[in-house]
Amino acid sequence: MVDWLGRGGIAQCTDAWATECGGAGHDVTIVTRPGRELTDGPVAVVEAPGRRGRIGAHRAVVRTAVERIRDERPDVVVVHNYVLPPLEAPVHDAAHAVGARLVVVVHDHRLHTLRAGTRAGLRVQLGRADTVLAHTRYVADGVREYSGRSDVMVVPVPALTGMLRHEPIAPLLPTEPHHWVGHFGVLKRRYKGGGIVEALARRGMAGWGFLAVGVGAPRDVPGLHSRAGYVPAAELLGAVAATDATLAPYDHATQSGVVVLAHLLGSVPVASAVGGIPEQIDDGVDGILIEAGAPRSAWRDALVRLADDDTRKEMALAGATRAWSDHEQFVAGVLELVA
Repeated sequence: MVDWLGRGGIAQCTDAWATECGGAGHDVTIVTRPGRELTDGPVAVVEAPGRRGRIGAHRAVVRTAVERIRDERPDVVVVHNYVLPPLEAPVHDAAHAVGARLVVVVHDHRLHTLRAGTRAGLRVQLGRADTVLAHTRYVADGVREYSGRSDVMVVPVPALTGMLRHEPIAPLLPTEPHHWVGHFGVLKRRYKGGGIVEALARRGMAGWGFLAVGVGAPRDVPGLHSRAGYVPAAELLGAVAATDATLAPYDHATQSGVVVLAHLLGSVPVASAVGGIPEQIDDGVDGILIEAGAPRSAWRDALVRLADDDTRKEMALAGATRAWSDHEQFVAGVLELVA
């Protein structure tokens, strides 16, 4: 597996792929950049040597991956996402040269900034791949539109099994209020909707406390408990498990690892109905969807609804069932793909 992903929930998908393939008896090696937060599992993780600058570091991963593919001659090469396809072409060429089945997993089909990456040349690479896969139909449709491939495979977003190997560390929170709602992830990104969470916390809600955990978590906001920065997996697990609901007021999203984590840990997700999110939440059954552009009162109304213990617990149970059912579908699809 060649991993171009960064950090955050989407980045944990590589770990889930590796864990399930390794657990099924496949000999798995991940090639990635230094410092990648992949947990210890039944696979080998090869970090490319560090290089100065984003381009230099990316080239180092490409060279390391090509060397591994040529030396080990794997049966299957799985490439997770893309950053700069022209630089990544040698990986695809090496896979074809050794006769490996080439699988490209597109986690985010949207155009990026020049700093973050470009999909220039990606159409050719996807056209040559044996299988192109996405974790939501929303992404698959986007890939079909620009690549011309009509056979994009879709399997659900997996459970974050690598993270779940850690023992949760509960945050130190006041015993009051009775319920807690969390906002988690790389919160410095504006599309995460942090402004809505801050506004709700400032105004306050009877019986609810607000918690924000992740890079860019705002400090010194009245009514908001904050843990800023990248946190270890154990702390993130503990924080999500300590909440009764998780807010995901995204402006846009291809998929959400936060929604999956909330489902797994019994925190009911309340999320914007944008992008691939409606594929992950059955509104009123295992979470609550808020229409894009809805007033802030809609988010307050959702929390009022979840203040009812019976309603919230029923949704939380349905969410856990949903997450593991989706994961079983993911495992079946991935293992069939690499068999």
